[in-house]
Amino acid sequence: MWISRQIAKAKDTPAVQTGKSTLNSNGQVEAVSTGTERNISIYSPYGYFFSLPAGEEMLLAKSDGHQAAIGTLMNIDEIAAGEIMIKSSSGAYVYLKENGSVIINGLEINRDGVIADE
Repeated sequence: MWISRQIAKAKDTPAVQTGKSTLNSNGQVEAVSTGTERNISIYSPYGYFFSLPAGEEMLLAKSDGHQAAIGTLMNIDEIAAGEIMIKSSSGAYVYLKENGSVIINGLEINRDGVIADE
Protein backbone atom coordinates (compact mmCIF):
# COMPACT_ATOMS: atom_id res chain seq x y z
CA MET A 1 0.00 0.00 0.00
CA TRP A 2 2.72 2.50 0.98
CA ILE A 3 4.73 1.68 -2.15
CA SER A 4 1.73 2.17 -4.44
CA ARG A 5 1.06 5.60 -2.90
CA GLN A 6 4.71 6.60 -3.40
CA ILE A 7 4.62 5.51 -7.04
CA ALA A 8 1.36 7.40 -7.63
CA LYS A 9 2.80 10.50 -5.96
CA ALA A 10 5.94 10.32 -8.12
CA LYS A 11 3.84 10.14 -11.31
CA ASP A 12 1.84 13.23 -10.30
CA THR A 13 4.96 15.41 -9.98
CA PRO A 14 5.46 17.44 -13.18
CA ALA A 15 8.79 17.19 -14.99
CA VAL A 16 9.17 21.01 -14.83
CA GLN A 17 7.98 23.10 -11.89
CA THR A 18 8.72 26.34 -10.11
CA GLY A 19 10.33 26.53 -6.70
CA LYS A 20 11.94 29.00 -4.29
CA SER A 21 15.57 28.75 -3.29
CA THR A 22 15.96 28.23 0.43
CA LEU A 23 19.68 27.58 0.85
CA ASN A 24 22.92 28.10 -1.03
CA SER A 25 25.94 27.17 1.07
CA ASN A 26 29.26 25.62 0.08
CA GLY A 27 27.92 24.64 -3.33
CA GLN A 28 24.79 23.00 -1.93
CA VAL A 29 21.58 24.50 -3.29
CA GLU A 30 18.16 23.64 -1.88
CA ALA A 31 14.67 24.74 -2.89
CA VAL A 32 11.04 24.18 -1.99
CA SER A 33 8.62 23.21 -4.75
CA THR A 34 6.19 20.31 -4.40
CA GLY A 35 8.61 19.13 -1.71
CA THR A 36 12.08 20.02 -0.48
CA GLU A 37 14.68 19.51 -3.20
CA ARG A 38 18.34 19.13 -2.20
CA ASN A 39 21.62 19.15 -4.12
CA ILE A 40 20.17 21.04 -7.07
CA SER A 41 22.46 21.63 -10.05
CA ILE A 42 22.18 25.10 -11.57
CA TYR A 43 22.58 25.55 -15.32
CA SER A 44 23.26 28.83 -17.13
CA PRO A 45 24.67 29.93 -20.50
CA TYR A 46 28.38 29.24 -20.94
CA GLY A 47 30.57 31.77 -19.15
CA TYR A 48 27.90 33.00 -16.74
CA PHE A 49 28.48 32.08 -13.11
CA PHE A 50 26.33 33.11 -10.18
CA SER A 51 25.52 32.16 -6.64
CA LEU A 52 21.76 32.03 -6.26
CA PRO A 53 20.49 33.93 -3.19
CA ALA A 54 17.75 32.46 -1.00
CA GLY A 55 14.22 33.50 -1.88
CA GLU A 56 14.63 33.56 -5.67
CA GLU A 57 11.99 31.85 -7.77
CA MET A 58 13.51 29.28 -10.11
CA LEU A 59 12.41 26.81 -12.74
CA LEU A 60 13.26 23.24 -11.76
CA ALA A 61 13.46 20.28 -14.11
CA LYS A 62 13.88 16.64 -13.22
CA SER A 63 16.39 14.66 -15.25
CA ASP A 64 17.40 11.09 -14.45
CA GLY A 65 15.92 11.49 -10.97
CA HIS A 66 17.99 14.61 -10.22
CA GLN A 67 16.64 18.17 -9.87
CA ALA A 68 18.27 20.94 -11.89
CA ALA A 69 17.56 24.68 -11.88
CA ILE A 70 17.33 25.89 -15.47
CA GLY A 71 16.70 29.54 -14.73
CA THR A 72 15.35 32.15 -12.35
CA LEU A 73 12.34 34.39 -12.78
CA MET A 74 13.36 37.68 -14.43
CA ASN A 75 11.95 41.17 -13.91
CA ILE A 76 12.15 42.65 -17.40
CA ASP A 77 10.31 45.90 -16.61
CA GLU A 78 13.67 47.70 -16.47
CA ILE A 79 14.91 46.90 -19.98
CA ALA A 80 13.69 47.28 -23.57
CA ALA A 81 13.55 44.58 -26.25
CA GLY A 82 17.03 43.51 -27.40
CA GLU A 83 18.81 44.82 -24.30
CA ILE A 84 20.80 42.85 -21.73
CA MET A 85 21.35 43.62 -18.06
CA ILE A 86 23.58 41.74 -15.66
CA LYS A 87 22.83 42.67 -12.06
CA SER A 88 24.09 41.49 -8.67
CA SER A 89 22.04 41.35 -5.49
CA SER A 90 24.08 44.31 -4.15
CA GLY A 91 22.82 46.52 -6.99
CA ALA A 92 25.96 46.57 -9.16
CA TYR A 93 25.06 46.25 -12.84
CA VAL A 94 26.20 46.23 -16.45
CA TYR A 95 23.54 47.30 -18.93
CA LEU A 96 23.98 46.77 -22.69
CA LYS A 97 21.54 49.16 -24.38
CA GLU A 98 19.94 48.75 -27.80
CA ASN A 99 21.58 52.01 -29.01
CA GLY A 100 25.05 50.46 -28.53
CA SER A 101 25.89 52.22 -25.29
CA VAL A 102 26.94 50.46 -22.09
CA ILE A 103 26.03 51.61 -18.60
CA ILE A 104 28.17 50.34 -15.74
CA ASN A 105 26.82 51.27 -12.30
CA GLY A 106 25.39 54.50 -13.74
CA LEU A 107 28.42 55.48 -15.86
CA GLU A 108 27.34 55.58 -19.52
CA ILE A 109 29.80 54.86 -22.31
CA ASN A 110 28.46 55.46 -25.82
CA ARG A 111 29.01 53.12 -28.77
CA ASP A 112 32.20 55.04 -29.73
CA GLY A 113 33.75 54.45 -26.30
CA VAL A 114 33.20 58.01 -25.10
CA ILE A 115 31.93 58.58 -21.55
CA ALA A 116 28.64 60.45 -21.71
CA ASP A 117 28.44 63.91 -20.14
CA GLU A 118 27.24 63.92 -16.58
